[in-house]
Formats: sequence, C-alpha cells, structure tokens
Amino acid sequence: MTVSKNKAKIQLALVDDHNLFRKGLEKLVNMRNESDMYSILFEAENGKALQEKIKSTGVPEIIFMDIDMPDMDGFETVRWLKHNHQIKIIVVSMFDSEEAVLRMIRLGVDGYLSKDLEVDDVHDALEEVAKGGKYYPPFVATIMAENIENINSSGTIKVGPLAGISERERAFLEYVPTDLTYEQIADKMNLSQKTIDGYRNTLFVKFKVKSRQGLTAYLLRNKIIR
Repeated sequence: MTVSKNKAKIQLALVDDHNLFRKGLEKLVNMRNESDMYSILFEAENGKALQEKIKSTGVPEIIFMDIDMPDMDGFETVRWLKHNHQIKIIVVSMFDSEEAVLRMIRLGVDGYLSKDLEVDDVHDALEEVAKGGKYYPPFVATIMAENIENINSSGTIKVGPLAGISERERAFLEYVPTDLTYEQIADKMNLSQKTIDGYRNTLFVKFKVKSRQGLTAYLLRNKIIR
C-alpha cells in the first residue's frame, strides 16, 4: 500500500496493560512505516484509560487491543467502542481459545492476532483493516469455519476458502504451483526465506494439507487458482 505525502496519517492507539508489549508493538509498526502512513496517537493500559485518552487526545482510526486487562477488559471495551465510536479494532492477545475468538468475532472486531507476532503480521493486518477488510490468521479462520453456522446466525461474517488469508499470502499462493523454489519465491516477493516458510506452514494448517503438492491440489480443486 502506498500513500502520497499529502495524505493524512492513519492514527493508531495501542491498548495493553503491559508497557513493554506496547513499546514492542510500536516498534513493529514503525519498522515498515517508511511511507509514514501510520502514527501512534496514544497508548492506554485498559479500557477505562482508553476512554479518558479518547476524551483528551482524540479518536484513533485503528486500535490494537489486548483482552486480559484490569478494570475494563477487552470484551467490555469492544462493546463500549462499538456503541460509541466507529473505530476499527484489531485484537492482539495470548487468548486464542475458541470461546475468546468467537466472542470477539461476534462483537465485530476487524482483526485478531496472537501476541506471538512479527512485523509482517502487524502490517498485513493494518493494510487489510485500513482498506475496510477483515484480517483473521489461520487459527482464527479455522475456529470460524468450525462454527460457521453459529457465527452466521449472528449476522456478523461469512467464511470462504480464503478467510483469514492476507494479501501477501494470496500472492504467495500464486507461486505455489510453479517450479520456483521457496527461496526463489522469497526473492520474487522481496521477502525473507523465514517469512515465506511461515506462509507455507500456516497455509498448510489452514487448508489441512501436508505438502506443496497437496496445497496445489487444494487450490485447483477449490478454483482458487487455475
């Protein structure tokens, strides 16, 4: 995603009760912010502090938020935000249980990340959510797929074969049926070998396959690629 120099920055808020994690997340945001698209409007340690910061500092466009926080946790905070503001919310939490994920999906969050994240995860989520999409990684997409009827009954979201797949992962899928090695694909996409290996492993889990050949067959069978 590119941005002109005259375009306003997308303002973010980081809400987590651990200062060290907030600083780490801020670093990840800035690591691929060469076009100066994003700026951190403020940080807050829980939902109540977030409410006060919105009053005193302003309303961010996207919030990265934990679930397990004192005084006012993530669930209560999302409910308050959805009732009072039009802010996009990306959950960043160690809670990856089915119950936690489904509660947040039903509440209408725009993305869900595990705290075991890297810079690509942060920016893939930001890019997707900033343009009005949803960002759910494979473990979330799997939970959604297994509970699709329950989720759809709430009118929140429908799940397809590419649910939870980022734009970069979709680009990677185009190379899967080619003769290129993973190292060559990494070079083509200007990404590290580690990142490509991560895409491969998460997509194997997402599509329940064990090899590149199995992934290619799945993509062809579901008409994801030709």
